Amino acid sequence: MVCRRADGTFTSADLGPSLPGHDLAHLIVERTLRPPSGFFINIANGYSIQQISETTIIRALGSEPYVAEILARALVSLATGACTVNQFRDLLGAELGKMSLRIPEGVNPESATRMLEELQSMMERFRELAPGESMELQFSDAP
Repeated sequence: MVCRRADGTFTSADLGPSLPGHDLAHLIVERTLRPPSGFFINIANGYSIQQISETTIIRALGSEPYVAEILARALVSLATGACTVNQFRDLLGAELGKMSLRIPEGVNPESATRMLEELQSMMERFRELAPGESMELQFSDAP
């Protein structure tokens, strides 16, 4: 994965040959719900993929990266059938509640359905890539 920032700098990491579904889920929830912090938001703010993978750095960024992480995991759960659209908010509430965090505004069955459809579409596009092809996605750090 290569992430290019608006200023032309970039960060990259080898994700291996498998589908990066969790990373796609981060992209979708962060573009849709615009949390104050998250994987791609922190990349846009200058952190490297490797730094964002380090526990000490994540902890120093406060609770918001955890919210983004839980949102991405819940979206993957939705995509795999581990929960339904109507259970999505409850799943988030249960996990966020353990950390005394709140469900972000904008999380409802309609937004969950839209995010699920976008994730399914991206995953299908990824699966259809021929060897050597790549997929380019846009993440804007502007509100």
